[in-house]
Amino acid sequence: MVQPTRTSSTAEIAKNAGAPGKTTKTNQVVVSGSYMEILIGGPYARDKEEHLFGHAALHVFVGGNDFIYDFGRYGRTWGNFDSEGEGVLNVWTSFKTYISGENSLGRVTTGFVYNLDKAKAQAIVAYFDGVIAQKKEIRKKTAAVTRYVLLGDYHPTVNNCTTVTIDGAKISGKPIVQNPSEYSEMRGLSWVERQAARTQKSTQDGIFMPADLQAMLEGNTEARYDKKNIYK
Repeated sequence: MVQPTRTSSTAEIAKNAGAPGKTTKTNQVVVSGSYMEILIGGPYARDKEEHLFGHAALHVFVGGNDFIYDFGRYGRTWGNFDSEGEGVLNVWTSFKTYISGENSLGRVTTGFVYNLDKAKAQAIVAYFDGVIAQKKEIRKKTAAVTRYVLLGDYHPTVNNCTTVTIDGAKISGKPIVQNPSEYSEMRGLSWVERQAARTQKSTQDGIFMPADLQAMLEGNTEARYDKKNIYK
């Protein structure tokens, strides 16, 4: 795996990496095609506490590089039940490291893979570069992940892991949102939480829960996924 340097934007890395070159019979380079993978993390339990909300993230593979966009409440929180907070985006450059962390929670993650041409995959990376460019600060930086505090705060129904994943995936041009009203059941919320959510602002698509997104992807007849991966 070629790790991107920190001196160029991720869009530049995606554009330049994996450029065609001369090969020989004894030293042949195989370059995999570009794709995006919508990752849906299921519920899990830890220390006798159930976490039923699930999680969503977007994995883009282009030019031999992984980019995983993982938005959530990874900073300060506030509001009822700490339901709001700083909008924090983790950008991972190692899929193995990202998924190992999810597996360590005991959750099952389902990946919906959509093959893309290189330009479409690069467009997703460029979109997130634009989001990151408006960051408030960089809070963490390692070889595998950089954590950004974004301008937009986390909100449980309009700006969360699911909505950020959907917004990024739409850049691909794949019509992943189909008949959202049929799937917006607020899976993962208790009855009380559903009543509270109905009093909140709603997204344009009406899908803000990871399990609802998964159900919509499963049922989509216009943009079928090319492959489904199970990570556990």
